Amino acid sequence: MIFKYIRKPDGENLLIAREAYKYVDDIMVFLGWGSTEGRGKINRRIYRLYTVLVVIFSLYLPFLFAQSLMLTIDISHADTLFTTLEVFFNGPAYTIKSAIMLRNRWRVDKAKDMLDVMSERLVTYEERVRVHRLAVTCNYITLLYRFVYTIPTTLNLVYSVHYGYPPLNLYNPFVDWHKDTRSLWFAALYEYFLQIFAVHAFMASDSMPLIFGLTVRSYTQWLTERVERLRINPKRNEDENYQELVQCIKDHQLIVEYSENMRPLISIALFVQYTTASLVMASSLVHLVTFADMVSGVTTTIYMISCMFQTFPISYICEQIVEDCELLSRAIFHSNWIGAPTAYTSALKYFIHRTQQPIQFIAGGVFLICLNVNIQVAKFAFSLTTFVQQMSVFENFDR
Repeated sequence: MIFKYIRKPDGENLLIAREAYKYVDDIMVFLGWGSTEGRGKINRRIYRLYTVLVVIFSLYLPFLFAQSLMLTIDISHADTLFTTLEVFFNGPAYTIKSAIMLRNRWRVDKAKDMLDVMSERLVTYEERVRVHRLAVTCNYITLLYRFVYTIPTTLNLVYSVHYGYPPLNLYNPFVDWHKDTRSLWFAALYEYFLQIFAVHAFMASDSMPLIFGLTVRSYTQWLTERVERLRINPKRNEDENYQELVQCIKDHQLIVEYSENMRPLISIALFVQYTTASLVMASSLVHLVTFADMVSGVTTTIYMISCMFQTFPISYICEQIVEDCELLSRAIFHSNWIGAPTAYTSALKYFIHRTQQPIQFIAGGVFLICLNVNIQVAKFAFSLTTFVQQMSVFENFDR
C-alpha cells in the first residue's frame, strides 16, 4: 500500500529509520538502480538486462537532444528554443547523475544498515515515534519532489499540443507529427514519457541527499538531548555515568561514519546540480522576461521553482547540520561535568574536541554547500539575463 509509509503513528506498528528511504528506493528500482540481492536467478538476470538498457538510454539521451537541435527543432521560434535549451542543459546532467547514482548505489544500502545500528539506542516508545515521524517526513519529501517535478513536464505537454507541436520536437524517424492529429499525439506522448523517465532520475538524485541530511540532523539533535541529560539522574553511579558518556561518543562516531559513507555521493551530485541549476535558471529567466506569454510564463515559472528544489533545500539542511554540530559541542561543555572523576572529564574533553569539527560537505571539492552558493547561482542567472537584454541577442526571434 502506497500510503503505508506516510501514515500517522499507530500503536506499536511504527516505521523504522531505514524506511525513510522507502519511496526514493522505489524510484531507484524503477530506474534500474536497485540492488539485485534477494532476487531469484532469473529475476536477477532480467533486472540486470533492464539496467543495461537504462544505461544505454542514459548515454544516448544527450546525443538525441543534440541531434534534434540540428535536424528538427525550429530555433527561430523563441518558445521552442528556450524550452529545448532548458531540457538540453539537463540532458548531460541526467546522464552524469545516473552514472553517479548507479556507481554509488551501494552507499544508500549501507546508509540504511547504519541507520539500523544508530537506532538501537532509541528504545522508548516516544523515541520510536520520533523515528517514525522522521521516516514519514522523508517519504513526504519524495512525494513532494515527484509532484513539483512532474507538473512543469505535464503543463508543457498540454501547452505544446494545444498549439500543435510536440513538447520538445525531438528527432523521431518513426512518427511524422506533421501528418495528422493522431501522429502529433503519438509523438507528444513519446516525448512526454521520455521526460517522465528522466524526471524520475532527478527525483531520486535530488531528494535522496535531502533525506540523508534530515536523518543526520535528527540523530544529531537526539544525541544533543542525551548529552544534556548526562549525570542528571541521581540513581546512577559514576561508572554508569561514564558508560553513558562513552555510548554518546560512540553514537557521535556513528553519525560521522554515516556522513562519511554518503560524502562522495553528495559531493559529486551537488556539484552537478549547482552547475545545471545555474544554466537552467539563466535560460529560463531570459525566456520569462523576454518572450514568454501568459501560459508559457506560468510553465516557465513553475519550472524555475522546480530547479530551485535541486539546490536550495539541501543547501539549507547542510547549514543547519553545521549549526547542530555547534549546539552539540555547547551542550557537552555545559553538561553536568563539574566534580566528575578524571576518567569522565578526559573522555568529555575528547568528545568536545571531536564535535568541534563540524560535518560539512564540499561540492566537487570546489565550494562549500551552503545557502551562499544559491545566492551566487541566482546572481549569475540575473547577470546573464541582463547581458542578453542589453546585447539584444534574441531580438530577431519570433515569440
